Parts: sequence; C-alpha cells; structure tokens
Amino acid sequence: MFNSQKFYLTLENFSEIVAQIDAELSRTKATKKESMNAQLLLEETFMRMINIGKVASVEVTISQRFGDLTLTLESTGEEYNPLISATDFDEEDEDYFRTIILKSNANKMSYTRKGNTNLVFIQVHENTNKQLNYTLFGMVAGIVFGLVLKFSANPEVISIFTETIGGSVNTMFMNALNMMIAPVVFFSIISGITGLTNSASIGRIGGKLIGLYSLTTIIAICVGLTLAHFAFASGVPQLGIVDGTASAEKLSLLSSIVNIIPKDLITPVINRGLLQIISVAVIFGLCINKLGDKVRMLNDFAKEANTFCLTLITAIAAFIPIVIFFVMAELVINLEVDSIILLVKLLACFLVGNFLMVCIYSSMLLMFGKISPIPLLKKLPQFVTIPFATSSSNVTMPFTMKFCTEQIGISPKISSFSIPIGATISNDGTAVSYSLMCIMFLKMYGVEIDSAVIITLLISIFTVAVSSPGIPGGPVVLLVAIIGMFGVPTEATTIIFGISPIEDRISTTTNVVDHIGASTILAKTENLLDTNIYYKM
Repeated sequence: MFNSQKFYLTLENFSEIVAQIDAELSRTKATKKESMNAQLLLEETFMRMINIGKVASVEVTISQRFGDLTLTLESTGEEYNPLISATDFDEEDEDYFRTIILKSNANKMSYTRKGNTNLVFIQVHENTNKQLNYTLFGMVAGIVFGLVLKFSANPEVISIFTETIGGSVNTMFMNALNMMIAPVVFFSIISGITGLTNSASIGRIGGKLIGLYSLTTIIAICVGLTLAHFAFASGVPQLGIVDGTASAEKLSLLSSIVNIIPKDLITPVINRGLLQIISVAVIFGLCINKLGDKVRMLNDFAKEANTFCLTLITAIAAFIPIVIFFVMAELVINLEVDSIILLVKLLACFLVGNFLMVCIYSSMLLMFGKISPIPLLKKLPQFVTIPFATSSSNVTMPFTMKFCTEQIGISPKISSFSIPIGATISNDGTAVSYSLMCIMFLKMYGVEIDSAVIITLLISIFTVAVSSPGIPGGPVVLLVAIIGMFGVPTEATTIIFGISPIEDRISTTTNVVDHIGASTILAKTENLLDTNIYYKM
C-alpha cells in the first residue's frame, strides 16, 4: 500500500541511475508508455535543475500510495521552480524542446518548496480505482458505525447523528449536485448536437436512441411481471379486498408530450423540468448548427461552459465517500429486522430482476453493437458506487458522461446527447421495481390478475417509467398513482418503506447501467467508439 525507494542523481551517474529507475518502474503497475514518459520528464526536469537551478545532485524518490505512482525530485538551495517557465517560451530559446515537453505534460507535474528544499512531483501512474476504494471504505465504515449506534447508543444520540449531522451533510451534497443539473444537461445537449453537424445524423441517432431505450424499458417491465407471477403466486398475505377496476383516469403520456415545450425559459430551470430543458437545448443546438460561423462565439461558449460544469461536478464528486458513509449508517439504523424478513422475497426478486437486466444489456451489446461486453462489465464496478450513493440518475449524469468518454471510449458527441436523454426517459431498474410491487400489492388486496390487468399495467408502468423523476424517492410517488388505479389504498405503500432506500439505490444503478450500455451500442454503430480505450483494462 505504501512503498518508496530513493536514488541520488548526478550528471556523472545519470545513465546508470535512470536504468535502475526504469527497472524499478517495470516492477510496478506503470505501463511501458507511462514509464518512458516519466523518464523523459525526469530527464528534462533534472537538466533544468542542474543547468538553471545550479544544483550538484537531485534526490529522486519513487513513491507508491494506494496504487498511485509518483516520482519526486528534491534539491536543496535557493528557491527555483523548473516548471514556471514552461508556460512562456520562444523558439529561439536553447531549451525550447524541453519546454514543449514540460508544457504538454503540465497536468502530470507540480512544484512546491518545503523549508530549504525544492520539490517537483511527476505523476507516473494514477490508480483509476481510487475513488472506488475510498467509496467502498466509506460504505463498510458506515455499516459498522451504523450497527454500533443502533445497538449501543440512546435514541437522542441516534437522532442527532441521522438528522443533524448525516442529514446536513447529505442535504449539502445533494444541493451542490442539484444546482448543476440544469446547466449540465443544457450545455451537454447543445455540445452534443453541435458536434453532429449533419441534421440527418441527429435525426438518425435520436431515433436509434429512443428505440433502444423503449426496447429495454419494455423488456424490464416483462422481466418484473414474469418474476412477480412466480414469486407471488401464493402465500401473499391478504390486507383487504378492492374492486380492482382500473380508473378511467389513466396516467397520460399525451400531457407529458405537450408539456415538453415550456412557456418560458426560467420555469424549467427552477422546477428542474428536464424534458423541457432538453427540448430547449435541442432547439438551440439545431439553430446554432444552422447558423454555423455566424454564431461561432455561441458554439465556443457552450463547449467551454460544458467543460466548466463537468469540472465543477468532478470536484464535488470528491466528497462521495463521506456522503456514502452517512447514507449507509442511516440505512442500517433505520432498517428493522421485521421489515427485512417480511420483504425478503420482494427484495430477492428485485435483485434477480436487475441482474437479468444487466445480462440483457450485455446480450444487446453483443447482438446490436457487435462488440464483447466483458470490458464494460469489468469497468462498471469502479463506477456504480456513484449512482448507488446519489440515488439519482440526474445527479449522476456528469459522472456517467465522464466515465463513458474516459473509460469506455464513447465520443462526447454521443455521450453528451444520449446520457441526459436516458436519465430523463429510461428507467429500467424502476420499471422492474414497479412491476414487482404492483403485482404484490394487487395480490395483497385480492385483485385478479388477468390479461386486461397485465395490459393496463404494461402501459401504465411504461408511461411512468418514461416520466419518472430521476431523483431520490421519486418512484414511490408514481407507484401510488399506478396501484391507485385499481383501488389499492395509498397507505399500502408504507409496507415497502423499510426497503425503499435500498430499492431506490439499486434501481438507479441499473438505470445508469442501461444508459451506458445504450450509449455504447449507439457509439459502436455510428463508428464513434474508441475501441482502444474500450478494451484497455
């Protein structure tokens, strides 16, 4: 976990020591390319420290911390930063080419002065699982801490922790992310559309995307209804008897379509109406494309604003391990043993259903994308803790787009277009959950499950899955609307409150995996998938 080795570098022993450093790096997780690049930066920095900094020797340390690999160059004497002039150079300078090398790798290097020592840090290898490791540690620590509080602390202490401390941390974190949802969606959609300069391409890609998301949602509903048919065939406790006749007042897909066009530009931002924000962004993006060079400044602004928003979201993400610590502790504290026993069948079916959906995504990737799903499945564990922690596909969008681009190799032209739309209209995990719980509640209230009920459920669940808000707790509200059509009382949903937080987080994770899978298929069919990045492990 922690390891370091020191070398003393001078002009006389340079070749010998660099060879030793190369041998040491070859025994680490650094790739050959990373090792060669690090040695090049080491040489250029060393020569600057010797020739300009006027030092006789430099101490080089190879450090490994939690999978990160760093070279540290130390020299004592007067303050001198060998990187400072890497931002200003002239072709006539003697060290022009060295400066170019340093400037092109500025993001991998940093300088500080400590006491009488100048320190230059060169990042050789970055652990891509670092965030996952921190998050998993936060989950385990939260579970342990929650158990300790649950069985040893008095109610007042538990209340202070869950409501005052944990509640405040979670609220601040979610507020920080929620304030970025509207700008991230707006600018990412515009950037995606302006990247697709051909209007026919936009229409074709949009059609494929809607088709993929609709197909997976229908499959998810069928999976949930099938599992529910077998799981709740018998042994379901009877809580009452209702008429079971579906209300004439159906959940309207038409009203959702009509409301896509907002009456002003402010209300969608205030109310976080993502369908409306997306529609405005699409219109703006198409207009920018049509006007071309006349509005190049607007095009550049949208791209820079998109980069700014994603950078800010990445900074906020650093706090996810802390948030998930409080989330897991609160879940453990609030879950009652009786609730777990009562709902274990529902939860088991729910887990099986979500697992089947991941298998279906893999099959679709192989069938439609003509590409192996194995690399994607291997990379998902380092990412899925984020949607699990946030319990919101909307909030997770910027991280999903970043993961798609940097880890999967999907072109931003696709990911900045497909992910926001998927987070708005595609909720497969939620569809599985709705299907299971609807059948369970109908059985508990004596409703006969016939073909008419199945068709009504299929249409209703599809409609609410498409319009389900990608926010924590959103699905519970729409579940009440569905079962209410059959006369099931609203208070029946209190039964599932014990596992609702777990169900919501797993549903969100499946939803996001669907968005990634569909985006990968779309990128592959449009030749916008970098297979070198996709297969890189």
